[in-house]
Formats: sequence, C-alpha cells, structure tokens
Amino acid sequence: MTQASKIKKTAAPDAAQLAQDAEAGALTALQALLRTALPDLNLDVREAVNPAALSAALTRAHEAWGLGLRHIVHEVRAEEGGALGLYADGARVGSAQDAPEVLASAYATMQALDADGLSSWPVLPEGHRFMLEAGTRQIRVLVEDGRDFESQWTLHTGGLHFRTGRRGDDLWVEAFRAAPGRDLVQDAAWEVVERIKDRALRRELQRRAEEKGILGAVLGARGEAVEASMRRSPGLHFTVSAAVMHSSTRTLEAWKALQKEAVAALEAAQKAQVDRLVDLLGRTGR
Repeated sequence: MTQASKIKKTAAPDAAQLAQDAEAGALTALQALLRTALPDLNLDVREAVNPAALSAALTRAHEAWGLGLRHIVHEVRAEEGGALGLYADGARVGSAQDAPEVLASAYATMQALDADGLSSWPVLPEGHRFMLEAGTRQIRVLVEDGRDFESQWTLHTGGLHFRTGRRGDDLWVEAFRAAPGRDLVQDAAWEVVERIKDRALRRELQRRAEEKGILGAVLGARGEAVEASMRRSPGLHFTVSAAVMHSSTRTLEAWKALQKEAVAALEAAQKAQVDRLVDLLGRTGR
C-alpha cells in the first residue's frame, strides 16, 4: 500500500464525520426554527434526514406563523455537505442555519399583506372565493356541498380574523391575530417586571422603563448574555399569529367545532410564546 492510499483511507472517515456533524448542526438549527411554531417537535440528530417528514413539519409551522404563504409548497431538502435547504415552490429560500432575521426577510418578500396585516393571497389556486354572510345558511350549504371553496377574511371579536375553505376532503378554518415579535417581547418584559418580588427593584425598573423603554430597562438589568440570546432567538422573527384546524367531516357542527378549536389553539400558542420569552428575559446574565 502506497503512502498516498494510506492518507486517502484515513481521510475518508474524517470527511464522513464532517458531513455527519454538519447534518446534525443543520437539524439542530431547523429544530430551533420550527419550535417557534411547534414547541414539542423533537428531531433526532442520530437518525438519517427524512426530507418528507421535515417538509411536513415546515408546512405545519407555516400554518402557525400566519405569514400568508399557505398557497406555496414548502420543502426541506438535504444538500451537499450536510446542509438543509428551505424551498418554496421549488425555489431556494435559504439554509436552516441562516440567521432567523435573514430567513424572515426572505419569506417577507413573498407576502402580500393588506392594511390590516392580512394575507391577500388565497390558499386555493382557483375556486369559489367569497365573503361569508351573517348566519349559518350559506356556510352550511358550502360545507355540505362537495365543491372546493374559500372565504375572504372576516373580522371577529378580540382582534381575531377568520377565513375558511375546503380542498377535496380537507375542511379547514384559520384564525389569525398578528403577533409581531417586538410586541411580544414588550409584553414579556412587563411580565418579568411584574413577577419581581423585590419592590425596590421593581420600582427602579419601572423608572428606567420611562427613560429607555421597558425592554431596555430589563435587558440592562439582566446583562449582555441575555441580550445576545434575545438577538439570536428565532422567536423574535417567527411568531405564532395563526392557527389552522382541519377536518374531513362535512357538517355545520364540525365547522363550528373547528372555529372554537382554532381560537383556543391560537390563544394557547400566543400565551406560550410570551411565557417562553419571559423565561428567556428572566434569566440572569452569565
């Protein structure tokens, strides 16, 4: 055996290990991104990448993010060197390891939002799109009929908007309430202050908040480590603004149940994301 072949044999495992490590890092980054919408998601870095399962998770995440891109086919593809690429209708959006703000900006270029922040893109590529009438007569006919349909956005109480539709056997209801990352952080910062038992410290933070805002006051007290974590957090750029519930049952009762489930899911998810930010802001700097 020549010296060159010896070097080649010893180098091969190193290259394989590098690719494996890169894939594990990409999965970890993708998990952090998707957990902003799917907090219970667990991706095993020891298992082989399953693009179909990852693409399905990315599609579910888009339903929760409420970016208005449900009409697009979202995919995760394994790429050379262990990277994981994010694709929209076949076009590469970026890598799972790109900075969250970079990915958020890329998706933002695909949006078409109206003055209320609602997506103008229909979910169905074609079909019956209409305004929902008051009462249940119209929606009962649509739900029980076999045709595809989709409604325009309808305003409900509590700042919620709804739209509903069906494609094939999939009846769905989407509840939407915008949750900008900065607003969530502000809410979380106030929650952190309210939970402080030391009255003197609480009053001091409230005083600082008057000077430089509540977020600046809390970050100033917590230290640079927490501020750096906040900047890196995908949760600042990908927030839960929607909940989409599905059913294959063609009854008015099933449709009403979907509405209730969508509201409950959105309320719970938005509260949970504030709680996660409270936990992050409440940590002491290290």
